[in-house]
Amino acid sequence: MIPAENSVPPASPPASRPASPYAAGPQGGEHAGGCEHHHHDGDPARREATERTLRRAAAELAAIADRVRVISERTSATLTDPRLAKHATARPWSAAEAYTALLRAVTHPHGLGFAFGGLPARLGGMVGLESLGRHVAVTSLRLRIAAVAVGHPELLTDPGTSRLIDAVTGDRDIATGKIMRAMISERGASEAMSAVAPIAMEVLAARALLDENPFNDGAGWAIATGRQPDAEPLFGLATRAITRWDRGEGAATAVAPPPGLAGHGGVLSFLGNIAALGTDGRVLLQELDNGRYVVHAPGMGFGRPINDSPQDFVGAGRNAMLGDSPYVRALAKAIAAFGVPQGAHVALVGHSEGGAAVMNLAQNPAFCARYHVTHVVAVGSPIDFKVCADPATWVASITNQHDIVPALDGVGTGGCFDLHPDWYVVDYTHPSHRFPHCHSIAVYLADLRDLLTAERQAIDAELAAYQGGVARGQVYRLHDKEAR
Repeated sequence: MIPAENSVPPASPPASRPASPYAAGPQGGEHAGGCEHHHHDGDPARREATERTLRRAAAELAAIADRVRVISERTSATLTDPRLAKHATARPWSAAEAYTALLRAVTHPHGLGFAFGGLPARLGGMVGLESLGRHVAVTSLRLRIAAVAVGHPELLTDPGTSRLIDAVTGDRDIATGKIMRAMISERGASEAMSAVAPIAMEVLAARALLDENPFNDGAGWAIATGRQPDAEPLFGLATRAITRWDRGEGAATAVAPPPGLAGHGGVLSFLGNIAALGTDGRVLLQELDNGRYVVHAPGMGFGRPINDSPQDFVGAGRNAMLGDSPYVRALAKAIAAFGVPQGAHVALVGHSEGGAAVMNLAQNPAFCARYHVTHVVAVGSPIDFKVCADPATWVASITNQHDIVPALDGVGTGGCFDLHPDWYVVDYTHPSHRFPHCHSIAVYLADLRDLLTAERQAIDAELAAYQGGVARGQVYRLHDKEAR
């Protein structure tokens, strides 16, 4: 959701890392969709097996933590069950024994820990009382960090990141703050963020579960157990509170095209057109000479966090975390204005916020009942919890592991849940780890051209029907609201 950089020098080969066992190839399954990096030290098969084992163990522990949490809530709820209180009047001695056993189960360190739910849980968290389920969840997150470190050994050898990992997972909140401030002071915010990016979600989730702030616990639990959080994990601010300012019915106005738009020779042409559009609120629709249609959707632009364009900061958050937005409505209006006929075959391509917006279109049943969405290509986009309305829609997700934007929905490089085995996932490492540079459309374009050649060819093979001449095209400027 950071605006594109217009130019980038050709990239050198990426830092070696094992392909993730949870990235799906064109047919799904366990083969990684990311590029096959060659390792210059150690046995690649052994490293991949180690990563696979760590991720599977993390997933199992996450499931156990979730189950322990359910048992804890059920046990604590039994203490306030009126049926037990009613039984106490008839059999006070047996009821006292039952209450004692239940209290011991939900408070003893050798039992469930401090495992009350609701308000008592929040109060307990504020004074540092911990539960068994929470510690199991944090252990799962530590395993996820270890799995990422198999392919990113710099995370454990870098003094800053290794100390940060120890401080966060060791529940040393003051030390965590000091280490982060030191990293930012010494390296700058961009470098510090880039260093932590591959494990950012795991670090934030562990901190949310272990700190004394009770309002971010839900986000920490969601990230740890493979669910979409409904709040940000740092302070616990609810998603709807952040995105409530992104309002409007959406509008689209036809405007003159910028220079540099191309016909279609594959995914490089798609992304080249998105780069030419920029991030000032414009999108491109093209009708190909075979009667198919392509929608190009750029990401967020610089400027005020709230403006009259859907491509702003609050719009980016809304598209990442929710299923509808002014950007989505404005895109639908642009498609209707362009005259795309009912039943037409449509490919949706987006970068950053644009990728999240087109996925929201693809999961809209009414939109997919009118148009046949055959393909979606999302580049650097947080789309992990989105599901296409048509199961036959082919989805490609391309993400750089040092790009923190795709992880804003709670799923980063350390994710251990195979949410979309049928997607074509390209999850790779760019030689330059600097954020936001690595998020720009120019970098992704250069990487697909120079580094990810096999992946680019696989995507182009899927998009063969969308290559050819352009019969007509139109650029639209999108707005949150219709002009008066």
